[in-house]
Order: sequence, then C-alpha cells, then structure tokens
Amino acid sequence: MIIKDTLLSIDLFGDLNPKDWPISIADLPPGSALVGGSVRDGLLKKLSQKPDLDFVIPTDAIKFSENLSKKINATFIKLDEKRDIARLVVNGWTLDIARQVGENLKDDLLRRDFRMNAIALRLKERPEIFDPAGGIDDLKRKKIVAISEQNLIDDPLRILRGFRLMCELNFDLEKKTKRFLKNNSDRLSNVAPERIKMEILKIVDSKWNSSIYQTYLELQLLRNWNEGKLPFVEENRKYIFSETPTLGIQLARLICLLSDDGLSRLMFSKNQIKRCKTLRFWVNKINNLGLDNFSEDERFQLHIDLEEDLPSLVLFLKDKYMNNWIERWEDPSDPLFHPSSPLDGHSLQKVLNIPPGPLLGELMMHLSREKAYGRYLTNQQALEVARKWTLENAPFL
Repeated sequence: MIIKDTLLSIDLFGDLNPKDWPISIADLPPGSALVGGSVRDGLLKKLSQKPDLDFVIPTDAIKFSENLSKKINATFIKLDEKRDIARLVVNGWTLDIARQVGENLKDDLLRRDFRMNAIALRLKERPEIFDPAGGIDDLKRKKIVAISEQNLIDDPLRILRGFRLMCELNFDLEKKTKRFLKNNSDRLSNVAPERIKMEILKIVDSKWNSSIYQTYLELQLLRNWNEGKLPFVEENRKYIFSETPTLGIQLARLICLLSDDGLSRLMFSKNQIKRCKTLRFWVNKINNLGLDNFSEDERFQLHIDLEEDLPSLVLFLKDKYMNNWIERWEDPSDPLFHPSSPLDGHSLQKVLNIPPGPLLGELMMHLSREKAYGRYLTNQQALEVARKWTLENAPFL
C-alpha cells in the first residue's frame, strides 16, 4: 500500500538527504525507487553518514549503471548479469542498481525476504513510501516477519540474514518466521561460503539482546560449520553474548559460532583462522587444567601467543581474573602481558659473538621470560643472564 502519511514520506526523504548522494534523483529513470536497508534504517532513525543505496529501476540496470558510472566517475561492477544488477562505488558510497523483478514495484518487493525490507521510497516529484507487505507495522512492533517461506528458500542466505537482523536491530523473530528459519537451516549448505562469511562477520560485530543466544541454540543455523561445543560458553555467555560492546568480543563470538574446520570451509583468511585456533587452544587448556595450575612457562607462552587477542580470552575467564588482566594488558610496560627482550638481537650478537639463527631466538625468548617474572631489573643484569645462558647452552661459541 501507499502510505498516506505524507509527513512520514517527507521526513524519511529529508533524513536520507539526497543532496549528499553522489547522484541526482534526476539521473534516475522514471519509475525508480529506493529500497532495502537504507529505507528501513531511515524509518528507524539509524542511518549512517553514507548508507548503502539500493535502487530498483524499470529496466536495463547494468547498461544504465555503466553509463552513469562514466558520468559520475564511479567504479562500475557487474554483480549479476542474469538478474541485471550492478554496483557503483564512488567517494565512499556504494550504490546497487537492479532491474525491477515482475510487472511492477509491488511484485518486486513481495519477492524479498522480510516485510521490513520490502518498503520502498518512490522517487517521484513528491517522494512517497510504498509498503505493500506491512513492514512499517513490523518496525513499530520490533518484529522480523518473513514475507513467505518460499522467498527464504529461493535464496537460503536469507535464513541466516534473519538471525543477523535480530542481532543488529534488537528485534524478535515472529513465531512462524522462526519456524521457517529452523526448518530450512540445512539449505544454507547450498549458499556460497563467501556470502555466509559476510553475514557471520556482521553477526559477531553487532549488538546482541538477551534472547540472542537462546535463539541461536534453538535454531542451530551454523551446526554444519560447528561440530563441537566450546567450554565455558554457558557460564560466560553474559559477557560473550552481551549487547554491551566489549573489547575482543568479535573473536570470542567467532570461536563460539564456528569450529576451526568451519572457519576454513567458509573461506576465512589464514590469519583469522590462526587467531581463532590459538584462542580456542588456550580456552580449552584453561578449562581442562585450570589457570591456577599453569606453570611459569605455560603462562609465559599464553601471553606470547595471545598478546594481541588477550581481551578475547579474558571473556572466558572467571570473574576474579577479568579486571586485573585487562588493566595489566592495557599497560604496555607490563613485562608479562607484553613480553619483550630487553636487549635486541644486534646487541647480543655483537657483545656475545652469537651468530643470527635459532640459538639467538631462543636466547631472546629466555631473556623475555626472565624479564616477565622480574628476575632482573637493569640491562646490565640482563646481559649477565644472557652470558650465563650462552655458556650453558652454547659453550663452544
């Protein structure tokens, strides 16, 4: 339906601030409409400074976009030739332009995933909101409602997107919609890994309301990429699944949602996989052994391995450790939480006549460990420690 509230249309149009767009509305063909997330976020008063703009035009979207890119000096990307969708990137803005699906705009909108995403702003002389599915009512009720189960099946990524919207917007899934997601979760295996990965990155970076974790357990959307259950999740989920932004929370959530093999199959980078593996290793070791039972060498190695990601580990620790560990980590001069050798390799080579290689690396690690536990205070003392270690481990140098 067309929203008769002219003031609402004017208000939305003003918030979208088309004067700042990299294109003029006059550049678009008659019958064009703005759709998708920017319309939804505008109605929710959650627009970013440069929101992604999704346009639907009557026909020839790729051809039109290519011509427009030359006019505004934008990067042109052909996203989907079959569905006639293109993207323009210019000055920090992203514009997706798609050919209308169906005979009219209503047909196009009713093929979308959720009713809140099926709201359009018709870009006429007097812009007007068009909401054939009742998405504005859903925004008022803070409910995520699917247009139909078949629409989710047509593009199974929408199943995961429903959960992502729940995380991002602090909305609830409508009962029937939740059932649609749960009943079709296995269809996610048919989606390109890169697309799933992008949704997961948005999920771990969003605010989570109190019901998110229970909904996640109920739906089990990512079970094909998470074979095991991570220790400590149950007792520490108040931190890991908090809606309050917390240092290191993204990596902590990632190892809860995906196994190491799942990360690999979803095309995460080698660096991301390595960081997750390391964090998971130490979380499991702490759970099995108990942090108080760690040897000096184990504690030192923990801080070597997790110097960058220690805030993520802290989210899995008992309360008695949390504040103290974060305070120490935030102090760059703390010798245990930020291990470093007091003497650089060049100085050690020169003074002790040690050649570059593994032996020098072992010596520097030994000095870092001794410094971490306060067994010398000055560089001169460190040099004496280095001489002693060298005599014991390389007496013929």
